[in-house]
Amino acid sequence: MIASLGGWAAIIIVGVAAVPLLLLGVVFLQLFRVLEATRMIIDDIRKETVPLLSEVKTTVSGVNRELDRVDGMLESAGKIVKNAERLSGVIEQAVSSPLIKLAAFGAGASKAFRRLRKEKD
Repeated sequence: MIASLGGWAAIIIVGVAAVPLLLLGVVFLQLFRVLEATRMIIDDIRKETVPLLSEVKTTVSGVNRELDRVDGMLESAGKIVKNAERLSGVIEQAVSSPLIKLAAFGAGASKAFRRLRKEKD
């Protein structure tokens, strides 16, 4: 009876020890499933993002080319504006001096004409 009591005790100990091991196995199985699903999600994301990044790179290159072109146009426009400012300054100097002289002559002639009229009267 002692031998059988020891046998039963061993069976109970093995059974009690097997329950946590069984639970641990279930946890590891669930962990494996989660990690496998995560790996699949990451693979799908990688499959979608690699072509997307290539498209983004192409788009950015195109935008940079256009920005370089616009920069050149802005430089040209700036040069045109500077030339127009210089030209308008030259025209203003060339025209304003004779206009001032013409206005002064007109005012003087008008004054002289009025004096002559008064003297006739």
